[in-house]
Amino acid sequence: MLTSKKIHVTFLLILTSFTSYAQDASFSQPFSNQLYLNPAYVGNPKYQRLQFSYRNQWLVSESPFMTYGISYDKYFIEQNSGLGINIVNDMQSLGALNNLNANILYSYTFQIAYNFQVRGGVQAGGIFKSQNTRNLIFPDMVNEGGNIVGSPGFSGTSKFAPDFAAGILAEWDYLYGGLSVHHLSESKISDNGENNIVLSRKYTAQIGAAFNLYKRYLFRKSLIISPNIIYQQQLDIKQVSLGLYLRHHSLESGLWLKERIGFSNHTFAFLLGYHNENFSFAYSYDFSIFENNFRGLKTSSHEVTFAMFFEYKKRSRKKTRTINSPVF
Repeated sequence: MLTSKKIHVTFLLILTSFTSYAQDASFSQPFSNQLYLNPAYVGNPKYQRLQFSYRNQWLVSESPFMTYGISYDKYFIEQNSGLGINIVNDMQSLGALNNLNANILYSYTFQIAYNFQVRGGVQAGGIFKSQNTRNLIFPDMVNEGGNIVGSPGFSGTSKFAPDFAAGILAEWDYLYGGLSVHHLSESKISDNGENNIVLSRKYTAQIGAAFNLYKRYLFRKSLIISPNIIYQQQLDIKQVSLGLYLRHHSLESGLWLKERIGFSNHTFAFLLGYHNENFSFAYSYDFSIFENNFRGLKTSSHEVTFAMFFEYKKRSRKKTRTINSPVF
């Protein structure tokens, strides 16, 4: 008898045989993965960044969705430029389906005024999509006694497709915002005659602010509250995310409400994190509420982000500013 895990894995593989449009993996806390949100974020004038991310979606399922990420970026102050690399691997059903994204990112900053700057960014790389049938069990592999015999008979397929993105960010005083477009070329990542999968464009618009509630108190450390709105659209999937961050000393907390337009479900995400001059750590938990039903752990996701910061060896006298955003 087939287990629910094997049926789920087989179903996902079958889905790839139809003409469809691929959708991107997502992170619960977008500002914990800035390079994934907008390529214009690459390069921080304060320090070099090396970051690791891990997300486990539907943990109680026997075939969870897992996403891994690693990124590194550096800012060249004299050239007003940032450069970095970002790698994200989205693994579904214990590796039956894998989407590996690897990109190089570049940004350039225009300092319009002392409190107003604009930064543009581009991204170039590719997506490697692969299928692994090692963990799959098909009906003809199970005998009358329920024992597994034989093998799938094929090893899966793989496909590489080039990929590009562009974005822009702006900051004025305590306000900041940006636009980005991913998968500009809409490349095919699967092409089998009439059956193919296309990377559909993803559009992102964001706006936020950072207010220091202790600004009038000279001898108090800042207490920052930061509201944010992010709108994303990929094909017919439209999502509005409303977020609020609170930072005091080295501690930061966050809350997000994510609404998919046209769907009767609501997703809540909570974050707690610690940040200092050398590293940052953040953990987030999210769950969904569907119409007339709270599913709790069945729809929950766990996400962990860890970053290390490295000072630049040479100090520049040139004054620079970072694009304001939540710390992580």
